[in-house]
Amino acid sequence: MVFDNTIVLSISFGVLSATSIGIADLITIGLARKIGLLSTGLWEKLLAVLIVTPYFFFTSSGSNIIFEHWDLLVILGFINLITYLVLIRSLQIGPVSVIAPLTTLFSIVSLGLAYLFLDERLTYSQVIVIGVSLIGAVVTVFKPAKFNLVSSSLTTGVLLGLLATLVVGTQFFLQGTVSKQVGWFLGVYFPMMFSIFGFIPISFYKREIPWQKLNLSIFGLLLLTSSMKIGGFFLFARGAELGSIGMVSVGTTAYPVIPILAGVLLFKERLVYTQVIGISFLLGSLAVLAST
Repeated sequence: MVFDNTIVLSISFGVLSATSIGIADLITIGLARKIGLLSTGLWEKLLAVLIVTPYFFFTSSGSNIIFEHWDLLVILGFINLITYLVLIRSLQIGPVSVIAPLTTLFSIVSLGLAYLFLDERLTYSQVIVIGVSLIGAVVTVFKPAKFNLVSSSLTTGVLLGLLATLVVGTQFFLQGTVSKQVGWFLGVYFPMMFSIFGFIPISFYKREIPWQKLNLSIFGLLLLTSSMKIGGFFLFARGAELGSIGMVSVGTTAYPVIPILAGVLLFKERLVYTQVIGISFLLGSLAVLAST
């Protein structure tokens, strides 16, 4: 079996990105219940930017990048904000059993945009294997006992879930595109910084004062999640810069595996048959894709 180094590299960065962001999201859920969703998002963005700012001063072209690509950076920052608000709101409204499978399909959006605008071509065998991996991602989070298509198909939560799928896919496509132009660091750093200016007024409008309910332990967890999330975005951006945006996006479909494994390892939860089938399809197809 001969592996394509570019595809292997892209998928590896995507899986690592999904792992880092997935673990951080598990912690974020608990933090959001304590200090609020908007406050959590604001602190995570702010701390992430502060953590990596020292590295920014070692990049000689930082100021030039802003002036040359300010439009793309601002748009991506705005989409980062919208992604957080739409995705979290859709999960709040529910039903999660329907929305979770929907949002795992965001890589189709990224792949489609890469095909249309970046001329990233796929072979027929790659299309088939990617389709299997996406099916695996959906089956992994699909719980038949809790799924009711008739009662859930037209709810506000499901409509927001569909919107979240489109927005997340667009975000990752733009993230990869910008990173190819300005590099993995600046392509993440500036959009995340710009998104802070959107979180601040919304937080105060919703009367979520960021420093309320904040203590040392919560601040420590915020530092951890901020580091892991921006690290995850750096991994995705670096993979897109070196390889293929579409293949990195396919690698991120491993995201739903993270909370499932955490439940098994930390809370002794037992896997249902759909999870076993889904994980097998997902991981197996990623391995096959790397060899195509």
